[in-house]
Amino acid sequence: MFSAYRRLLSEPGIRPLMAVGLLAKMPGLGISSVLILHVVGNMDRGFGAGSLVAAFWTAGAGLGAPLQGRGLDRYGLRKVFGGLVITQSLFWGLAHFLPFPALVATAFLGGLTTLPAFTVIRLALANMVTEENRHTAYAVEAITTDVAYMAGPSFGILLASLASPTVAFLAMGTLLFAAGVAYLLLDPPLKAARPADGPKPRLRSWLTARMVCALSITAATSIAVIGFEIAAIGTLQKSGQLQWSWLLLVAAGLASAAGGFLYGGMRRPPSVFAIGALLGVFCIPIGLATEWYWLCVLAVPANLLVAPALSASAGAVSRLAPDDSKGVAMGTYAGAILVGNVIGSPLAGTVLDHGGPAASFAAFGTTAALTAALAYLCDLRLRSKGSDIPAARSEQLESSGALQ
Repeated sequence: MFSAYRRLLSEPGIRPLMAVGLLAKMPGLGISSVLILHVVGNMDRGFGAGSLVAAFWTAGAGLGAPLQGRGLDRYGLRKVFGGLVITQSLFWGLAHFLPFPALVATAFLGGLTTLPAFTVIRLALANMVTEENRHTAYAVEAITTDVAYMAGPSFGILLASLASPTVAFLAMGTLLFAAGVAYLLLDPPLKAARPADGPKPRLRSWLTARMVCALSITAATSIAVIGFEIAAIGTLQKSGQLQWSWLLLVAAGLASAAGGFLYGGMRRPPSVFAIGALLGVFCIPIGLATEWYWLCVLAVPANLLVAPALSASAGAVSRLAPDDSKGVAMGTYAGAILVGNVIGSPLAGTVLDHGGPAASFAAFGTTAALTAALAYLCDLRLRSKGSDIPAARSEQLESSGALQ
């Protein structure tokens, strides 16, 4: 297990890429929490309204991710990131002055121009890492996501509760600006980037039916992850225990990192569909917790599967995508995550407002599990027919475990 990680970290450029990726992920993962607490704390509205703003942000980011991925394929990182850093600075510097209707609309534009931090690191890994180390590379990337998940939302929530939601809003913008500048300075080698005069990748060259199945399981994972965050924070807020939210996020992140570490060292990991379905099922009993410490305990089994689910789905999308379209494919992968956020965030928040914690966890957990099960059945049917991709490429993907 440890030899797999030693091989990966010995590859050139991997360590600085992971470090900058971690810096960029921290503010990105705290955006939903900061937006929701701004609406709840500064505008005196419920979690349903706050989740709506977060959903519009993620809807914009979901639409923008594949477009940004195509830009990375065609123009490279620096040309894409230059304008995005400026627009993000404007949003986070000015949007906290806006009334609620204007904030909803502006949040969509902010999401549309958000930094594609996750797409960049996954695209770089797809092109920098050898096939032997790719499975472990995506596991490490998922572990850095867990570290960012512990730090980003916790930082925003603590600032909002100890200082004010406005301070958290401005701090989020500052962190995003710093992350954008760090990526511009590192400029990781996206080897699949196309010259400006090259032909645009064709959609049909990578968006096969099996790719849709991989993107569906990605969305299912995202529904479970964002649903857990919204429902858990809302549960603590309603019970007057919000000050313990940082400990909950740390426990969830540590559990996910442990699961990702074990997954990354496996020679034959379990199916991405099984991991996604179990993740949704394990989220359902968390709603039974009535105290913050029981919430931490019941959250561990589900969060053990978060990093493996993200790692497996990212690896599946990367392997199914042709080399000349990996940028737009990984951008679409990020879009699938955000589609899951758009579904899971308002679902968890609205059910929490009207039905309570138990109903909220049951709603998004069941949705995630059923989505994963449907994706598995569709993929199983496609594999039995063997007509979705050419036979030679199908054999290659099966041998490498693209979807397993």
